[in-house]
Amino acid sequence: MPLVISRNDIRRIKADAIVCPTDSSFSGSGGTDELIHELSGKRLDERCAKIGHLSVGDAVVTDAYDFENASYIIHTCEPVYKDGLHNENELLASCYRKSLELADSLHLESIAFPLISSGTFAFPKGEALRIATDTITGFLLEHEMQVYLLVYSKDAFDTASRLYTDIHDYLDGILAPVQYDNAAKPSQSLSTVSYRPKRKKAQSVEPESKIESSFIYHEIKTSHKEAEMESMDLYAFATDARFEPDESFSECLIRMIDERGLTDPEVYKKANIDRKHFNHIKNNKDYRPKKETVAALAIGMKLNQKDTDTLMERAGFVLSQSFKFDLIIRYCIENKIYDIFRINEILFEQDQKILGC
Repeated sequence: MPLVISRNDIRRIKADAIVCPTDSSFSGSGGTDELIHELSGKRLDERCAKIGHLSVGDAVVTDAYDFENASYIIHTCEPVYKDGLHNENELLASCYRKSLELADSLHLESIAFPLISSGTFAFPKGEALRIATDTITGFLLEHEMQVYLLVYSKDAFDTASRLYTDIHDYLDGILAPVQYDNAAKPSQSLSTVSYRPKRKKAQSVEPESKIESSFIYHEIKTSHKEAEMESMDLYAFATDARFEPDESFSECLIRMIDERGLTDPEVYKKANIDRKHFNHIKNNKDYRPKKETVAALAIGMKLNQKDTDTLMERAGFVLSQSFKFDLIIRYCIENKIYDIFRINEILFEQDQKILGC
């Protein structure tokens, strides 16, 4: 997956290069900067002292020294947020762009970023995340590299934006937590709670002419367990040699790409899928993808709901009407939202698997 948004610690992530946000004098006096200097040892301090000065928005590379999980450290001077009127956005984008260019010049395969300027430098986290993903994805359209963006908390997401609000309202209108006879176990996380559609009042149902264009679903009568079993049965059916479809998943994918006049790079880059993995998918008739991989390819090709369902069926899946992941994908496709990184932000914020592979 070329871009992974991860809730992870800079000390645990492994990459060819780790990006260290710093100030113009490499002070190493706070946050991620201080932590990386501690992990890399005194030789990093000595090297930075020799460099001396770094302009805001610029980047420079050094050895990682005692930092075991990376070969290089790319230092970038992050902007201090004042009011958004002092070129802060452009300077922040420059931090990401110049760091990526340095990694590319060294022929590195992977790089990990913290969310630059979102801590003591006071950049609004939602805006900082948007600048990061926009700059990184723009770079990845022209380059092959694995990029990790480390986000430590959900307050980094602009949940007040129209897209977040619309999807939250949509999910709230369809899904309600299952009421259990006994209280849920304290250890049960939100992401593991089952959901089922709310019962809709008769007077709230739209006229039949509007049903197809809205997101009103009939009550799902099966329980969470039954719905899960149905999905498993469908996959078992699709993988049973006695019921092999005339068109395999890879053949269906190739046909859809050709019908739309798309190139392979156009599809796998917009689907956030690694080139090698994409080639394996195309060239292996027996390949059985994960559901999030199928959804990513549907987004990458900008499929409508009917063609998405066809692609899902070839892989042995359906987009259920009772699970968050499926409903978010369905909503985005029905509303022609095909920016996979915006979709992944929503999925990540909702504790769902993100798209790609």
